[in-house]
Amino acid sequence: MKYNKSYEGRTFEAYIEYLQTIKHKIPKALFDFISDPQRHDLGEKSLHDCRVEKIEYECVSKGNYQLSLILAGENRIFTVKCMNISQFHINQVNFGDLYKDLITYEVGVEQDTFKNDKIVFRAKFPFEKGVIEVFSEKMEIDEALQ
Repeated sequence: MKYNKSYEGRTFEAYIEYLQTIKHKIPKALFDFISDPQRHDLGEKSLHDCRVEKIEYECVSKGNYQLSLILAGENRIFTVKCMNISQFHINQVNFGDLYKDLITYEVGVEQDTFKNDKIVFRAKFPFEKGVIEVFSEKMEIDEALQ
């Protein structure tokens, strides 16, 4: 599995080491979620093999945009909520089967195109063609059993 671009995609242990260096820059609940190995393996608590159910983008107030990504897993619905977005990228080469079977996801702190440190969420789908990348001030990941 590949992880955060700023850490050049290494092992899960290396990803955890990277997360320790940014722990103070992200909310505790987000850190607890993304540092849990069960969220990255092939089990039922993982986002692996999730499919995109919905992408919601809205203007909350002038200059304040929010994006919610709804992912359906084996027995859970995950909601990735990004607030105060500075930029996002969705590679939508072919919406057919491209946005099912999420391969990996990563969260980190990187500079956006404006050179500001932001929390970044990056999801990768089969064949490296499907990518969702969101840079924001605040991020939450919630789950509900289905």
